[in-house]
Amino acid sequence: MSKCPDHPDSTDTKCSQEAAASREQGRAVDSGQLADGFERVGVQAGDVLLFHSSLKSFGWVTGGPDTIIDSAVAAVSPGGTVAVPTFVQKVAGDHASYSQRRGVWDMDTSPSDVGLITEVFRRRRESVRSDDCCNAISAIGADAKRIMSRHHLARPRLSPWGPTSFGHGSPWDWLVEQNAVYLLMGTGFSACSIFHYAQVLWMEAKYGDRLQGRTWPKFDFVQMGMLITDAGLVTETTVGKSRWLAFRCAPCVEAVLSILDENPSLIEEIRFRLWRE
Repeated sequence: MSKCPDHPDSTDTKCSQEAAASREQGRAVDSGQLADGFERVGVQAGDVLLFHSSLKSFGWVTGGPDTIIDSAVAAVSPGGTVAVPTFVQKVAGDHASYSQRRGVWDMDTSPSDVGLITEVFRRRRESVRSDDCCNAISAIGADAKRIMSRHHLARPRLSPWGPTSFGHGSPWDWLVEQNAVYLLMGTGFSACSIFHYAQVLWMEAKYGDRLQGRTWPKFDFVQMGMLITDAGLVTETTVGKSRWLAFRCAPCVEAVLSILDENPSLIEEIRFRLWRE
């Protein structure tokens, strides 16, 4: 039984049936609805936009992942850049440690395992991927090549995912420097990796270059998402069935660090170590 080219996790027959049902009920998401959604959450020409994504959250998208990617690129054009996480979290189907990921990492071929849209994005001819075995980003647009090429050269900031993942000069610094739009496209705050970046900054501020005695500031991402929403930093909209949550990176990171300083009870300090080791 053949697979649908737009939705590879479905068969042609299943896709045809679901598409027909969606059109009949007016639920199919198209490029026009996506463009309206990006506008509602404040994306503008020239912006940097990073999005996490769940294709299933939409219900149905005419044209599949490529329609979402094309619409995002159009929303920041001209002059903007779109980025997505293209993380590797598993090796041979199992959640993997930092050393396991590093051992099999290939920037050009290691598939992204954080959603179908990100893998389609990574495989595009115009997409440029950063070189990091855990927290790689892929980008399309004006700054893609210049910024993605410097990830492995980042000056160290210690993190459970290695010293360069969220290092000085990494793409994660760039997102904050550019005050990028950070969009959770049907995923919710549990997938909000910029919170990991804030954890790294918190640890750096507390310990500096001291290695001994470091602890990792674990906190509830969903709870933190509610707190920055209450602070007025988050814009919410719906596209199809997909709930979108968006904010600008710089004020979000500043707010998270301030919230952690003012509410230390939110933090569970655990022994610092490389991921799952």
